[in-house]
Amino acid sequence: MGILNSLINFELKLKQYKLQFVFLFLFWFAGFIFFLFTEPGSSFGELVLYSLTVRSPLNAGDGANFYSLIWPILLEVIVFGFIMGELLEKYNPLITSRILAKHKRNHIVIIGYHHLSERIIEYCIANKEQFCIIEDNEESVEDLINLGCPVVVGDPTEATNLAFASIKRAKEVFIGIDDARIAIICIEKIRKANQECPIYVRAFEDHVQEYLKQPPLNAIPFSTSKWAMEGIREWIKGKKGKAIVIGRDSLTHRIAYDISLQPDREVFLFDDEHDGIEFKVNDQLHIKNEFACFLSDFRAHVKLEEVTQVFICWKQDSEFDESLYLTSKLALRYPHIEIFVRIFDEELIDLVENYNATTFSTSSNAFKMLQKQVYSSSAIAPKLEE
Repeated sequence: MGILNSLINFELKLKQYKLQFVFLFLFWFAGFIFFLFTEPGSSFGELVLYSLTVRSPLNAGDGANFYSLIWPILLEVIVFGFIMGELLEKYNPLITSRILAKHKRNHIVIIGYHHLSERIIEYCIANKEQFCIIEDNEESVEDLINLGCPVVVGDPTEATNLAFASIKRAKEVFIGIDDARIAIICIEKIRKANQECPIYVRAFEDHVQEYLKQPPLNAIPFSTSKWAMEGIREWIKGKKGKAIVIGRDSLTHRIAYDISLQPDREVFLFDDEHDGIEFKVNDQLHIKNEFACFLSDFRAHVKLEEVTQVFICWKQDSEFDESLYLTSKLALRYPHIEIFVRIFDEELIDLVENYNATTFSTSSNAFKMLQKQVYSSSAIAPKLEE
């Protein structure tokens, strides 16, 4: 890999200096042609030496002297500047990561950088598996770029970005994009370049999953929210009283909907982004289109004394402070309420559990379930020692 990276870096530098070297060559070639006509009796070797200003022709005219003055300057500025300056300069990590991705072979391509994608990458790095990632938000993958990982920053639906990810030679593809339309476009373009590699794609709705399974897409869809609900149903089974569910994604909606189907229960869903959900709304399900992070926000809609369960399902890392604050206040004022908090960083578990709350990680569970679904030859398939 060290030799390959050196060659890639050298290719990068040559690409950046292409115009300068082309100009240098054309100037030298013009000088060679000039001496070819002005020194007709000279041999080919002598003409080369004249054009390189290693040797000067006898009785050189103004044109030859002017050339002899300019050539060393260009040579020093372009060639020696390239060697002594640019090669010692830190490379553009964004371009380097893109070129590293282009040289991948028999690797996995990860489209979309989210918590599940992060776990796939961590597993690949730990097990020395080849991978590259396509993500249109540079800030999300800034750490990976600075670490020298193969990253293509750009729209995954563009064929040029898929080509830079060496999609033709990919072993398998994992798509974790929330937008089903974009995911379908990606798969259609991937299949034009690579008809064989397995494509694992996250999809929520059943009819979308059925479409993805059909030729020519032949994708393998999965739903992380369905996997997560297998464990969460045990927490809500046989419970009584009202419930509060806070969040924005399909898992949040699934939890609220499942609770609403239980007899003698009401659920209040606080979602500040969506007015509705993917399921048929019933009288027991109340959707509040607002951001609620204080107890007073809930009291305006429900008596907290009647609430027995609260699910805090925010998935942004930046919202953990609100999750912890809300957990602490609920635990202090209403100790009878069962609190369930979604987290993505295992190091934060102890902080939440200090308030007798139960934590769950959808990405951790989803990765384990995904490992069971992939082929045995997959890069993320469980190793024998595991």
